[in-house]
Amino acid sequence: MNKIRYCIFDVGQVCYPYSLEPLNHYCYEKSQNKNKFTSKGGVKGFDYKPFMKGEVDFSEFCRNLCAFCDFAYVPEIETEINEAMHKGVGEMYPETLKVINFLKHQNIEVCLLSNALPNLANTATGLTRRKNIFVSYELGLLKPDVKIYQQVLQKLNALPEEVIFVDDKLKNVEAAKSIGIHGIVFDKNTIAQEIACKLKSA
Repeated sequence: MNKIRYCIFDVGQVCYPYSLEPLNHYCYEKSQNKNKFTSKGGVKGFDYKPFMKGEVDFSEFCRNLCAFCDFAYVPEIETEINEAMHKGVGEMYPETLKVINFLKHQNIEVCLLSNALPNLANTATGLTRRKNIFVSYELGLLKPDVKIYQQVLQKLNALPEEVIFVDDKLKNVEAAKSIGIHGIVFDKNTIAQEIACKLKSA
C-alpha cells in the first residue's frame, strides 16, 4: 500500500471558525431596503462564486454586493467591507494546529485547499509553505468539482492514495473520495484519532 505523503486541509471551519455575521450586520445597517435584504437571506443569499473563482476582482465584488444589499457603492466602502469580512475570522482551532504539528513530525506535508475569498488570503499564513496552498481563485475551480482535486494531485505529483483530505462539508469529502483520495469530514473532537487511523490503515 502507498504511504501517505500529504494531508490537505480546508481552511474555513477546519483551521478556524468563519462567520459571515459581521458582514451581514454591516450590510444590514447600510441597506436602504432592510425587509428585502432580510427576505433574501442577508449576505448568505449573495453569490460569492465569481469572486472565489477569480472571475471578478475585489472592487467588482464590492459593487455587486452593494447592489445586492441595496446601498450605494463608493470606493471608500471597500475598506469597510474588507474589515467586516476579516472580523468573521476566528481563532485557529487548537485541535487542528495539534494535528498539523503531528503530521509535520511524521514527515507528511501539510497542504491547504480552500474555496477562498481572495481578500482573506492572509488569514492562513504560517500553517504551511506557500507552494502547498491551493485556492479556488487561482485554480479557477470550486470544490466539490473533482477537477480541483485532480489539479492539486498533479501539482503535488501525488497519487490519490497518498493523500488525506479534510473538509467540514460531506459533499467535498465525497468528491475527493470518488477519485481515490482518503477523506475525513472534520470534527475537531475526533480529528486527531481519525488522522491516526488513516495513517495506520493506509
